[in-house]
Amino acid sequence: MKMMPLLRFKLNGILPLFLLLTLLGACQDQVEKDPTNWAWLDAPQDKILVKLAIDQDTQVKGLSGTRDADWPEDQGMLFVYDEDGGRGFWMPDTYFDLDLFFLDANFKVVDVERKVPHFIGRFPEDRIPRVRVVWSRHVLEMKAKSEVSKRLKVGDQLRFRSPQIPPQIK
Repeated sequence: MKMMPLLRFKLNGILPLFLLLTLLGACQDQVEKDPTNWAWLDAPQDKILVKLAIDQDTQVKGLSGTRDADWPEDQGMLFVYDEDGGRGFWMPDTYFDLDLFFLDANFKVVDVERKVPHFIGRFPEDRIPRVRVVWSRHVLEMKAKSEVSKRLKVGDQLRFRSPQIPPQIK
């Protein structure tokens, strides 16, 4: 009888660890298998898996239509551009609030918009939340409720990592 609590403890401790390692391995495989669409951003305290939005179609779609349950909390979408410019975003058909991080060419956070409200649907257009235009090179979107997102701030230096570097970043 004394072995049962110990066995239960071992099973309760091993299962979550196994699931965490499996998830981390799957994320790593995702970048290695598809480095044209996925990469890592190293933040001061965190490692962020990011889906790359490089082509215009992906940038226009962004996270529109993505359900909350289908986008992991600490994952991001990185909008990659060839040059600096005024970056303004709006949130049609989004299902979760977003934090937007405006980055310079070296991936330093130059500005932040927090808790941009979601908006399910595309009409009426004048009610769809928009962010102010910010001069930057790239933009990172993350769920506003993400603990990783909450730790990022202006001045943080991020580092792009991928087996394949898009030409816009070189």
